[in-house]
Amino acid sequence: MSDDACAAETTVGRAARHARRFLPTAVLVVAVAIISSLATLVAQKHIQKSTVYEWTTGDTKPNEWGAVRQVMRTPTPTLDELEIHISTLQPGKSPHAPHQHQHEELLIIKEGTLETFQSGATRRVGPGGIIFQASNEMHNVTNVGQTPATYFVIGWTVPGAAK
Repeated sequence: MSDDACAAETTVGRAARHARRFLPTAVLVVAVAIISSLATLVAQKHIQKSTVYEWTTGDTKPNEWGAVRQVMRTPTPTLDELEIHISTLQPGKSPHAPHQHQHEELLIIKEGTLETFQSGATRRVGPGGIIFQASNEMHNVTNVGQTPATYFVIGWTVPGAAK
């Protein structure tokens, strides 16, 4: 065997030993990357199917203006996000200062009297009333009654909307 052939065999042999030593680590790194990517995709692709939410107050969280119960906040087959919560405002309270956001929302009053501020105008609405808050318009609500006001908030974000 020539010196060149021996040198080539030695180089190939060293490369093979090196590959055998690091191959298990490389396989492990690739496997972890694949599993992590799949787990992320599965988590991101949860689309809410038809369901029922029972009326309960067990998971209601008190706060400085009353209480809130988060019902759902998840993608649906046609929306990037559907968010539903139930708020109860104490008399004279508001959940936040007037603000605006990209998504639109409906407020459906269950009990009490709310005053809604919408782009400079105010109106009162009672049980069974519906408030629509359009995208990027200043708005808020205040309980102007003598008893707590409870209302459902249903907000949605359409695909492609700015976040």
